[in-house]
Amino acid sequence: MAEAVLELVIHNLNSLIQKKLTLFLGFDQDFKSLSSLLTTIKATLQDAEEKQFTDRAIKDWLLKLKDAAHVLDDILDECATQALEMECKGLSNKVQSFFVL
Repeated sequence: MAEAVLELVIHNLNSLIQKKLTLFLGFDQDFKSLSSLLTTIKATLQDAEEKQFTDRAIKDWLLKLKDAAHVLDDILDECATQALEMECKGLSNKVQSFFVL
């Protein structure tokens, strides 16, 4: 369950990278590091999900991690929205300057 949430976060993160948001904002290396870290966490989650039925601390940790992953997903959605708004404003400015000429 937590793995599925993290998989969605990884997908959204990769989507942002593919849209070249990282190049525009200069965070390319940071996003690559974060993506690598998230895949490591995914492997750890797979192990933890198997152990959660016998260890309450792991079960609690997985629930907290799932909540954190949802928050991260919301942040990534907000970044994507802001990037799209910035892109639209840039296109709008280009169109306006074209007609002014």
